[in-house]
Amino acid sequence: MHWRIERFKHTLLNSLSIQANIAREYLWRIREKRLPKTPDGKVLFHIGCGEINSPEFINIDARKDKHIHIVTRNVFRLWMIPSNTADLIYMCHILEHVPRSKLSVVIKEMYRILKPNGRFRISVPDFDYIISIYNDTNHNIEYISPPLMGGQEYPENFHFEVFNKAYLEKQLIANGFINVNQWNPLEVEYHDFEDWASKTLSFNKKEYLISLNLEASKNR
Repeated sequence: MHWRIERFKHTLLNSLSIQANIAREYLWRIREKRLPKTPDGKVLFHIGCGEINSPEFINIDARKDKHIHIVTRNVFRLWMIPSNTADLIYMCHILEHVPRSKLSVVIKEMYRILKPNGRFRISVPDFDYIISIYNDTNHNIEYISPPLMGGQEYPENFHFEVFNKAYLEKQLIANGFINVNQWNPLEVEYHDFEDWASKTLSFNKKEYLISLNLEASKNR
């Protein structure tokens, strides 16, 4: 009797999941007609866009503003977006705000909403660059605390994780992504704005890069 109950529960949950996916697809198709696309029809998401408004992107943020298309308190669980929707997801200095225990969940969610061969473009503080600043400034903690730990001027602006190229690449590959490469904000398409991906910090009359910029593809 127990196994029959469990099978019934499993069947019911699968049925509800299928119905939820159908409803999500239907609602999204209605909504997407009002959302931006590139001239050639590509769907681009800017997750955690803040004040940046690039007209080709669908802007997603936790805080309301007139240019934000999707407002959600949890920008890492995009339940309203069907699977295989995005051609490109851009996330700049957002992933470090994810607790380590949730990192894989977030990366898998980005993988879910990308189309096959879609691209996940990320920028995060580079721990190796931060170490360079630390070593060049006589081990001054005050210089590296904000990029390492976050600005901390509002509740969401705290950092939970650190990254360098090897570690972030490992996380991406472990969650299904392939073709992990560095990208240059001055050279890639769909990046006609300035943000942390290209920002430098100045200490003792020297400029330091701060961001690790990686892009990966969704495996078929």
